[in-house]
Amino acid sequence: MRCTYCDFPTVAGRDDKMGAYVEALAREVATAPCPGLTRVDSIFFGGGTPSRLAGSQVARLLAAVRERFEVADDTEITLEGNPESLAPAALAAFRDAGVTRISVGVQSLDDAVLKRVGRAHDAAEARRAVASARAAGFSDVSIDLIAGLPGENLSRWGETIAEAASWSSQHVSVYLLESDKDTPLARAARGGRLTLHDDDALALAYEATVEALDRAGFSLYEISSFARDGRRSRHNLKYWTDVPYAGFGLGAASYLDGARRTNRRDLDGYLADLEAGRSPVAERDPYDPGRRLEEALFLGLRVVEGVDLSALSRRYGVDARRRFAAAWERAREAGSIVESADRVALTASGRLRSNDLFADLLGEGPSL
Repeated sequence: MRCTYCDFPTVAGRDDKMGAYVEALAREVATAPCPGLTRVDSIFFGGGTPSRLAGSQVARLLAAVRERFEVADDTEITLEGNPESLAPAALAAFRDAGVTRISVGVQSLDDAVLKRVGRAHDAAEARRAVASARAAGFSDVSIDLIAGLPGENLSRWGETIAEAASWSSQHVSVYLLESDKDTPLARAARGGRLTLHDDDALALAYEATVEALDRAGFSLYEISSFARDGRRSRHNLKYWTDVPYAGFGLGAASYLDGARRTNRRDLDGYLADLEAGRSPVAERDPYDPGRRLEEALFLGLRVVEGVDLSALSRRYGVDARRRFAAAWERAREAGSIVESADRVALTASGRLRSNDLFADLLGEGPSL
């Protein structure tokens, strides 16, 4: 079953290919060019439902990573999982394989909403999955939620957040529903077959999220991410702070030597490429200093500390203040940014209006 809002490359009814996929993935880890990347301190199993893997398969992939890269002793190793696939036995196997952090895709605590968007679990199963992860020995458990799913009562969203925050997790990610991708949900909305919450309702839900998580002891550190002290996601911070990373598998993206590349999204083609010794890369975005600066600003501004404009200007050989002077001025007048020496960060109100600034920086506004 595929969730109606999901844009990840997923494959249903092909469990017979799971072993072949794991071996192809291990082969890609061993052979894909990774210029400049020799040491890692974060490994992330994400996209689709990696919790469908057996513990032995996770161990096989971690061994492939260790054979290719120097892996730090304190590496954060995260595995995303849907509640229905995070049974106690599976969690114990993931723990034995070397996983150190579990991210649970809860999304909503309304059973009708979960069913409507194609989720296979209910709220009770989500509660059990988080408790089971803790019982299996995971001291680092994260919860993912989505505000704005069809049918969600956003007037009670603060209560949903407060309950999720009480489950002894260390990290909570709350995303506002995106409806601009080519997903069944987005197509239904564009075709008038589905009514989604408007921007004002989503803004109120976001404010309720920040308030509820702050009361529960979670600090906002990125627009959609909240953590207890010392529990920020090391892996996600790499995306937001312009650090190189390598991605392997269906649809995986890499950012190495200033260039971006993305793998093909079809399983049979991916398997055929790796079997024949071909690269599965489908798209390449070569290094362009102006474009990379825009991306670094957009991503870096998501983090509460913001960005150092002088450092980025030196890195890309482009004066970030001068090039985006008009954007900074509009954001300044709107009260969206705060400036201290060379650093620029979003204000609380700026996070709600961040799309306006991101539109100036990238030409179109990504979702919050």
